[in-house]
Amino acid sequence: MLLHASDDRLTPGEFISRNETLVSDGGAFALGFFSPTNSTTDFYVGMWYNDIPEKSVIWVANREKSITDSSATLRISDDSNLVVVDAKGGLLWSSNLSGLGAPGSDAAAVLLDSGNLVLRADSNIILWQSFDHPTDTMLPGMKIQYNCSSHSAIYITSWKDADDPSPGDYSLGVDPSTCFQYLIWWKSKPYWRSQVWTGNFYYGDRCKTPNSVGYITVIKDEDMMSVTLTVSDRSPHIRYTMNYSGQIELLSWDHGSKHWRTWSLPNGECERYGWCGGFAYCDTTRLVPECRCLEGFEPKVESEWESGKNSAGCIRKKALRCGDDGDEFVRVEGMKLPDNFVFLRNTNFSGCRSQCLANCSCTAYAYSELPVGNATISRCLVWMGELIDTNMVSRAGEDLYLRLMDPSLGMI
Repeated sequence: MLLHASDDRLTPGEFISRNETLVSDGGAFALGFFSPTNSTTDFYVGMWYNDIPEKSVIWVANREKSITDSSATLRISDDSNLVVVDAKGGLLWSSNLSGLGAPGSDAAAVLLDSGNLVLRADSNIILWQSFDHPTDTMLPGMKIQYNCSSHSAIYITSWKDADDPSPGDYSLGVDPSTCFQYLIWWKSKPYWRSQVWTGNFYYGDRCKTPNSVGYITVIKDEDMMSVTLTVSDRSPHIRYTMNYSGQIELLSWDHGSKHWRTWSLPNGECERYGWCGGFAYCDTTRLVPECRCLEGFEPKVESEWESGKNSAGCIRKKALRCGDDGDEFVRVEGMKLPDNFVFLRNTNFSGCRSQCLANCSCTAYAYSELPVGNATISRCLVWMGELIDTNMVSRAGEDLYLRLMDPSLGMI
């Protein structure tokens, strides 16, 4: 049984084919078959904004493989899965509930005005939802997250290119090794890294219009770190997308110009992961960001540094002595803290400093007291060996205490 074009749900016995769509109750989103290249032979089941003239696809069900059967349909199977089948009933895609559904249950797939496609049983039991299976886009109310105990994760992954929604080379997610930051990966290698978590904070450029604001919020508890898109009331459509060129984009629909306004990062090579090399930082406070050595350090290969090749990084001007009469720490302000830190629990500022000073391999530390709900927790981070991927930032920077033999070489 075909659906009427205005229906927002699919129930057992109903289906949608190539020329049919589900439309959310408020008209914000549509779900149906589409082709990125307007092909007549390759199709995908996806979701897009229904109330703007530009077709912007924000979710794809079968991104791994296109559908070539023009008579394919989307329906609910006998075991309460959401499926795409061909004319002979052959399975092309499934929500793959693995037995969580129940034959004969009162199942329905409902497209909500939030952009979430929810498969429900008995009216209110959620069996599956698209927000838990994103493609390249995060919408308000959706989460990118990592469970530090169960190691379950939700990532977003770019399209392969503008015409191919299959998984591309870039992914955005929470760092599973720390649960304190999130990263862009190029394939399996870090490509960009956020600032280290400092409590319930927002990160990145806000997309701000006269009537709305949207920004990224990072929330962490003992077992979970989540990245969400927060928007003000009555905001236009706002989305957070991992694009196929390696940038995360915060996009806001401008009803006046009828185009997307875009804020993106990383902005230039200097902000990419580890671009400046060890013991160096990208100074993003400058009009044109550039690599600089940390105080007390100098370029490892001066000729390469002067020509803009910074990957070799910097080396100490004076070696550490390590001992009772040896080293001190100097404070470097306004920094995105380096990667590869060790988190030390249950210590105060002096304890954090002492533990770093007692270890000759410790090159820096940072200490903060962070608000978590109504409580405050201490966060001591220490670094062993080379400091990599740090920036000087104009907003939400932290103090990094850098170990030097002679503190007069550093910034006090």
